[in-house]
Amino acid sequence: MGWKNVLFVLITIGLVFSILAYLFFPFFPVDFNFDANSNFSTTSDTSMQFYPNMRFSTDEVSFTIHDSCNLEKEGEMKEAFHIIENLTPINFYELSDLGDIDVFCEEKNKLGDDGLFIAGEGGPVNVTTGSNFNVISKGEIILIRNSDCERPNIALHELLHVLGFDHSNNTNNIMYPVSKCKQTIGDDIVNKLNELYSIEPLSDLEFKSANAIMKGRALDLNFTIKNEGLIDSQDYVVNVYADGKEIKSFSSERLKVGYGQSVEFTNILVSQITIKEIKIVAEGNFNELDKSNNKVVLKIK
Repeated sequence: MGWKNVLFVLITIGLVFSILAYLFFPFFPVDFNFDANSNFSTTSDTSMQFYPNMRFSTDEVSFTIHDSCNLEKEGEMKEAFHIIENLTPINFYELSDLGDIDVFCEEKNKLGDDGLFIAGEGGPVNVTTGSNFNVISKGEIILIRNSDCERPNIALHELLHVLGFDHSNNTNNIMYPVSKCKQTIGDDIVNKLNELYSIEPLSDLEFKSANAIMKGRALDLNFTIKNEGLIDSQDYVVNVYADGKEIKSFSSERLKVGYGQSVEFTNILVSQITIKEIKIVAEGNFNELDKSNNKVVLKIK
């Protein structure tokens, strides 16, 4: 074999090795990046509530009045439920046990730190936090004193605590710390409840973070997805695309409200020599509060 042929073979081998090295070895890793941005929000004054946008997951809220309550306090509590029902979309219904709201009663007087008698106690006892909502799953009311008013102001006060409302500094507002018969439910409270419970109880899958690194033709990818809605999601699939071509699919079971999961893939083989963007899409056969946050697009930095 002549020296020219030998040289040609060596050059050919060198070119083949260089191409393989370029395609498969991470000499120049390419980073992709994504900044999370939620597209759904409830806009209103949130200072009335303990935390922003507190509500039960649906407008059907159950309650259980326990045996510790006499007929008078039971009647006041049921009237309070009825009053809020007439002002808002919420529907309260009674269960013999395991209600969303537990109502207990005490007969002994209690004194607060300020020396005043405590009329009742109440509030949410189980809340799942999220960026869009703080979802109440359990509330508790303890009625201590009877209202002695035309309306059951004490029961109303504690029920509104369970629904997420803090104390007011307006002496005429029913959420003022000291109960008086002239106090009324402010329009701002009613408007807030109408606003919150007009939102359909749906799940909302949202990508919270995502990034990818391309090493030759091998892709490393990780992302975090969370259910920021009001109810649990159904099963869903996450599909990964490189310049529009599907390169990976991931099936997941339902996500509970406020729960998320982080997923990491390494060495996903990409057939294209070069790519400009990675798209990650969560898909499921169920309605959501916002479908626009079900996908992210990662582009080269």
